[in-house]
Amino acid sequence: MLTKFLKFYGEKFSKFLQEDGWLVLLLITLNLTPLIQKIFLLFTDEVTDIEQIKFPFLDQLITNYFGATVILLFCVLMYCCLSNFPRTKFFLQILILIGFSVSFVVDLFVIYSYKITLIMHFIEVLLATNLNEAKEFLKFYVFKPEIFFLLTAFILMIVAAVKKLRRIFQNMSEENLKRFSYYTLIILLPAAFGLCSIVGNAVYTSSYLGTILVRNIRNTYIATQIAGSEPEIWATMDSQNEKIISDDSKIPYVVFILGESATRNHMQIYGYNLETTPFAVERYKRGELFKFNDVIACANATSTAMKLLFNFTEKEVELENWYKTPNIFDIARRAGYHTGWISNQSPIGWYGNIDKIYSERCDEKYFADVDFDKVEEKDKLFSRNFDIVLLPAIEDFISHSQEKNFYCVHLYGSHVEYRERYPAEFAKFTAADENKISDESKKITAEYDNSILYTDFILNEIFKRFEDKNALIIYISDHGQEVYEGGKNNAGTTPEEDESRSMIEIPMLVWTSQKFREMYPEKISALKNAENNPYRTDLLIHTILDLMDIQTESFNPTKSIVNEKFDKFRIRIYNNKPYIRD
Repeated sequence: MLTKFLKFYGEKFSKFLQEDGWLVLLLITLNLTPLIQKIFLLFTDEVTDIEQIKFPFLDQLITNYFGATVILLFCVLMYCCLSNFPRTKFFLQILILIGFSVSFVVDLFVIYSYKITLIMHFIEVLLATNLNEAKEFLKFYVFKPEIFFLLTAFILMIVAAVKKLRRIFQNMSEENLKRFSYYTLIILLPAAFGLCSIVGNAVYTSSYLGTILVRNIRNTYIATQIAGSEPEIWATMDSQNEKIISDDSKIPYVVFILGESATRNHMQIYGYNLETTPFAVERYKRGELFKFNDVIACANATSTAMKLLFNFTEKEVELENWYKTPNIFDIARRAGYHTGWISNQSPIGWYGNIDKIYSERCDEKYFADVDFDKVEEKDKLFSRNFDIVLLPAIEDFISHSQEKNFYCVHLYGSHVEYRERYPAEFAKFTAADENKISDESKKITAEYDNSILYTDFILNEIFKRFEDKNALIIYISDHGQEVYEGGKNNAGTTPEEDESRSMIEIPMLVWTSQKFREMYPEKISALKNAENNPYRTDLLIHTILDLMDIQTESFNPTKSIVNEKFDKFRIRIYNNKPYIRD
């Protein structure tokens, strides 16, 4: 019986290998990027001892083993179902090969840039971006001669491999094909049984994730679920009825400024060696500006951070629930505040644009990029304004302000590409001012420092427009930025798994007008006493409500950085580890 089975198996599988063996080998090879990533770590400063990655390396070998089995079984299934339709089968094979090849190239790019494979973080960022940001990303990272050379070489190599492997399998002797078939059976049979068993459910999950194309499709699906659909989000927000327990709010102007990609490690006011924040330093010396020295961002990406900044959702809670907790804009409106959203970021993204979602919760909105009540202006998505364009809009909002006003101003700050973030007259710093290793890193760091200098100017101009008013202005950055820090050889946004401290060590500044300081001396004292408190920005809504003298049923004084009941010992998690300031 066994002899008959082996004979039958050998004949059938030999024919399969002769026709489609080339595809199986190519797909299994293109599926090895997680192993490539582990090997890559050994040739960097990130890993100094092989013991550090021995278990993850072994675990990845097992995962790829099951992944190879999935690829083989899928190719066999395709062979059996489409053997009478050779053109259809070959077309489908080429589509699958292209999908694996694209995933392989993207994985290699991410491994080289961030030392990890493509994860859901990058897909979430991609879904939330717009055409202009995509163009700038490609310009900064991809549109380089060496990238095009390598990509062309890879395409030619894949084409050559397809031709060569098809020729090898077609010319292979029947005896060698059968021998190859038996080896395959011995090696992959345990995995095949594991995939088919109910007990092997965990193994199935491992193999599912171990297939590069399926992994990316799955992560994309989950990312779209996390982003949520705008109608569903708005309907959920409309149904919320957060109870206001007490409302003593009287501040005429409360302004929240959300910066972009600013790390405090490049700010003069936080001890940076270059004069990147001269206006902030001067206002701090005059006692009108307060700087919080130990604040970290709740996320490494704008879209993720914004899901946590404006509501009661915290980092450890599943992100798909972010819009199911009350937000500051709805609460402020119910407390009698006229709310406004003023943004230099785009309200149009490929999927789940958070700027647009929150702007719809406000009484009025302004987007420098596009007025999306006027369809014909959408071509402005291909341009980018400097943040100074927001000043006239702020003045306009002030001109028709009401008794109590809450504004959110969203800057474009230091988003890559840095040299596009400021006008020529702010190109103060050059490569000669920087102490990085290469000329390129010095140049890019200088451009980043110039963007911080320009943000300092913009903040000062915004403060000026409220100096004669009773006003409180809070500024933070959504996240920081990696700028060749700690021996890393890259600039830009990195995922949490990269553990870059510069990505989360952000500024938090609070500016107060003279009238505010005179009217609220107790708040000034609370601000001074809180400057060294440790904080993470997903708790920020508690601080904003506290400063506004509004308490709701979800408000927690232990989570407000300025409250005397603030919990200074709350653990702040970053990449599943407690963050401890150096």
